[in-house]
Amino acid sequence: MDKLLVIEDELILRENLKELLTIHGYDVSTARDGEEGLHAIKETNPDLVICDIRMPKLNGYELFEEVKSMPEKFMPFLFLSAKVEQDDIRKGMNLGADDYLTKPVNKTDLLAAVQTRLKLRNKKLSEVSERTNKNLTEKLDVDVTEAEEILSKLSKSEKRILYYVAQGKSTQEIANLINLSPKTVENHRHHISKKLDLKGGHSVLTLALKIKPHLNLK
Repeated sequence: MDKLLVIEDELILRENLKELLTIHGYDVSTARDGEEGLHAIKETNPDLVICDIRMPKLNGYELFEEVKSMPEKFMPFLFLSAKVEQDDIRKGMNLGADDYLTKPVNKTDLLAAVQTRLKLRNKKLSEVSERTNKNLTEKLDVDVTEAEEILSKLSKSEKRILYYVAQGKSTQEIANLINLSPKTVENHRHHISKKLDLKGGHSVLTLALKIKPHLNLK
């Protein structure tokens, strides 16, 4: 089931959107403002975010820029605006926004936009996975010594995280397996990236697959 996050400061609209999307088979969580939305993204890692632009504490654009800077985060953003002006659209698209919807939100347009963006997301993730696997197949020549050197830089918990990443487990699945919060799992992944100086949104996955034969839970 696809996970959606609705970030909207208007209570009635927020609840209406949640009800509509839940009825159509999505797992929906909500946040009341940008700061709460940022926390929810870190905790739940949604597949798609529906976000108001004008919000207290942290507006939609500021939130979007925060999320773009996070490693391992890839989720479409659909922005909501009471009055979409040309400058708003230009700014959002320059930042990399995926789509705009004008309030009051048309139900058909919303559902179509969500479905389209999720399909594109899944297609892109599939392409990245195929490309990663192809590259790894071409250069899977990590010997025991090199693998041990890499793993020696990681804590026991980080090695466990890497093991489950190599098994294709999601952040939530890993959290459930080792009794940690999704946020803690994401923090471990971030620390792995920093310790090993990894670059790119899927760098931890790439590394995990590359040294998979040398990973275990001991």
